[in-house]
Amino acid sequence: MSQWASLRIGDIGELFDGPHATPKSKGKVSTDYIFLSISSLKNGRLNLKESPSISEEDYLSWTRRVTPRAQDLVFSYETRLGEGALIPAGLTCCLGRRMALLRPNQNVINPRFLLYLFLGPKFQQTIAERTIHGSTVNRIALNDFPDFPILLPDITEQRRIAGVLGALDDKIESNRRIAVKCDEVANILFHQAASVNRKLNEVSEVRMGVSPPGSSYNETGDGMAFFQGVRDFSLLHPVARVYTNQPKRLAAAGDILFSVRAPVGRLNIADSPCCIGRGLAAITSNRSATCLFALRAAAAEWEKFSAEGTVFGAVNQKSLKSTLIPWPDPVTEEELEYQLSSLVTLASHSERESISLSKLRDALLPELMSGRMRVDEAGRLVSEALDEEVADV
Repeated sequence: MSQWASLRIGDIGELFDGPHATPKSKGKVSTDYIFLSISSLKNGRLNLKESPSISEEDYLSWTRRVTPRAQDLVFSYETRLGEGALIPAGLTCCLGRRMALLRPNQNVINPRFLLYLFLGPKFQQTIAERTIHGSTVNRIALNDFPDFPILLPDITEQRRIAGVLGALDDKIESNRRIAVKCDEVANILFHQAASVNRKLNEVSEVRMGVSPPGSSYNETGDGMAFFQGVRDFSLLHPVARVYTNQPKRLAAAGDILFSVRAPVGRLNIADSPCCIGRGLAAITSNRSATCLFALRAAAAEWEKFSAEGTVFGAVNQKSLKSTLIPWPDPVTEEELEYQLSSLVTLASHSERESISLSKLRDALLPELMSGRMRVDEAGRLVSEALDEEVADV
C-alpha cells in the first residue's frame, strides 16, 4: 500500500478568493457567463440550474482576481461549509460571494483526487474543527486555509483512487444526462400531440391525502412510507422521511403524487405503495405517463391556486378534478402513452441506478481516502456494481 505523506493545503495548490459583492446583472440577462454562488454547490457537483448568468461586462469585472478554469476546485468558505466541486471543461464562469478557488498543482495532486480528499470525512472533520461560529453565519478563515493539514499518497495511487470513485461518478452523471434527455424528448412529444382540453377527472381518479395520527410516525422503517408533501420529493421518486403503522389514505405504485398545498402542482411518481398526507393527492390513470405530462403542462393553473389562500395556497378536490388539462386526441392517445411511459421508465431506472451507485461511492470514499481499503478491492466492487446495473437494463 502506498505511503501517505503529511502535507498542508498550501503545498498542493494556489488559493484565490472571489469578489465580495454580487453583480447587478445576475439573473437578468441570458449569456454564457455563469455566476457561481454557494447555491451552485450540491453533492460534489456544480448545479448549473442554480447558477444564473451575468453580463459580459460584469464577468470581466468579476474575473479580475481569478478566472476559474477546468480542474479548479471551488468551495464555500461561509454558510455551506464542506461543499465543493470541480470546474468542468468548457464552462465560462466567475466566483461569487463566499466562494473560493483552489488551483491544484497537478504535479503534486490529481484534481479529481483533490475533490474526493475535500469531500472525505478526514478533511470534513478538519473543516468542522476549524470553523469559526459567528452570530449570523459559520465560516472558515481563508488566511488559515493553506495551513489545513492533509494526508496524501503518491500521484500514482491518487490516480488509481480517483479512477475507482470517478467511474461511479461518471456513471451517475451519465444517468443524469439520460434522465434529462428523456424528459426533454417526452415534453416535445406531448406538446406535439396535445390538441384538446379535458377535465382531470375525465382521464383519471383523484384521491386526496389524509394524514395518519402523529403518534404513529417513526423514522425506523416500521410500517408504510408516509409522504406529507413536497418536502419528501426527489427527482422522480419520493425519498421517505417517516413511516407510519396506521396509514389512512394510500397511493398505489405508479400513481402520480400531486401537491395540493403551496406550491401547488409539484409532481412525483409513487414507486411503491405509500401513505399520503393532507399535502398530497394521488392521481390514478390508465394513461399515467400522459397524465403526468399533462399536469406539468397545466403549470399556469397551479400557479393560480398557489397564490390563493389566507395562509398558504391550496387546491381542493372539486377544483382539482374540474381543472382543464391539455390532452391528445383519441387517435394518437395510445401510441403517445407507450412512447411517454417508455421514456419515464428509462429515466426512473437511471435515477434508481444512480441512487444505488451513490450509496456505494459514499461507502467507498472514506475507506479509500483513509487507506483502509486497497484500490484493487474497491475496483472489483465497482466493476461488479456497474456490471450488475448493465444486466438489469
